[in-house]
Amino acid sequence: MRVLERQNYPQNTAETAGKALPGILDSLYARPVKSTPADSNMAFPRRIPKWLFWSLLTIVLWGTWGLVSKIASTGVDAYTNQLLYTAGLAPLMVFVAITVHREQEKLSANRKSGIFWAFLTGILGGVGNIAFFQALVKGGKASVVAPVTALFPMVTVLLALVFLKEELGRTQWLGLALAFAAIYMLSV
Repeated sequence: MRVLERQNYPQNTAETAGKALPGILDSLYARPVKSTPADSNMAFPRRIPKWLFWSLLTIVLWGTWGLVSKIASTGVDAYTNQLLYTAGLAPLMVFVAITVHREQEKLSANRKSGIFWAFLTGILGGVGNIAFFQALVKGGKASVVAPVTALFPMVTVLLALVFLKEELGRTQWLGLALAFAAIYMLSV
């Protein structure tokens, strides 16, 4: 990476009269110089990690999905909503199938186990979607149902503690307690 640095050049004198134009141009424009890592950190903001980009995109997409789900629930029942939601995944499945086909050689040795868990994820997610749609159809406000159901990671955390033997620090325990409080406050 190259950082541009402005140089202060002396005014043109009789000695440099023949070089007036280059001197003027040099004084008007920055000259490229090699930079150090410290320079590049100051010159350009740090890029966000890829996982954070995808996480933020998920928030935007799922947030919009919650609104659209509420709008749909005014015209169809939860099961029809789930059926149409699943049909809406068809175009994405074409893209995913092409991607999986291209990356066949990169597949892990635990493929059979991964297929089972991915299939179970689909079943759990689908039943969860039906429950979400049912909450909306039964009169739940999108502004309440979406944030309450978005606290599903609490279940993930508790299951990870029990089955994966993961550990939480004090701050994470506090966050978990606040999430429980959020459910209560959103539901009253």
